[in-house]
Amino acid sequence: MKPSTRILSLLATCALAAAAAPALAEKFRSHFDSDGVSGPPAFFDLQVLGAPGFARWMVLADHNNPSPPNQVTQTIATRPSGSLAVALRRDVVFQDGMVSVALKKLPAHAGLVFRTAGEKDFLALLMDCQSGEARLTAYRGGKPTELATGKADIDLAWGMLKVSLAGPEITASWNENTLLQGKDAKPAAGRAGLATEGPGFASFDEFLIDTGDAKP
Repeated sequence: MKPSTRILSLLATCALAAAAAPALAEKFRSHFDSDGVSGPPAFFDLQVLGAPGFARWMVLADHNNPSPPNQVTQTIATRPSGSLAVALRRDVVFQDGMVSVALKKLPAHAGLVFRTAGEKDFLALLMDCQSGEARLTAYRGGKPTELATGKADIDLAWGMLKVSLAGPEITASWNENTLLQGKDAKPAAGRAGLATEGPGFASFDEFLIDTGDAKP
């Protein structure tokens, strides 16, 4: 084999190895404290999924939240049932890892969306932020399928919802206590973000994506 051929072969082997190697783990934290009050959160794309409806996301001051002085709230309380207002973290696409957010105890259904590959293909974990009832749902082609349910003990003004994703295995916890477990039959890479469904104000803080923590 000629030297030039060997070099080309070696370069091709290195390129294949690099393509097959897993992506390096990264963490993306949004605490909203550097964002302007009364404006939308930075680094998020705002969308409405499911039934049509208006939504308004605003960064607000709150001295009792997990990371003061700011949190973010969806501020239109009269949104229709079945309409999901979402704030998707920009430029972060992953399949396995961990995503978490702090939720405020309010009359709202709120939580997380993840593996969001499109407007009709995503997973959502939403909680009644007063009763603690939680529901994990997969949307495929816009059609919802319930994957799991659970109930959290909401006894504080704020609590932490965390979801771990490892292939088909999905585990959620509330304040480090297991909330539910489900299986995603078609795991795929996608975006993650904040979500609230139907009427009510919903407040969020300390949103974190960790693409290295994929323990079920």
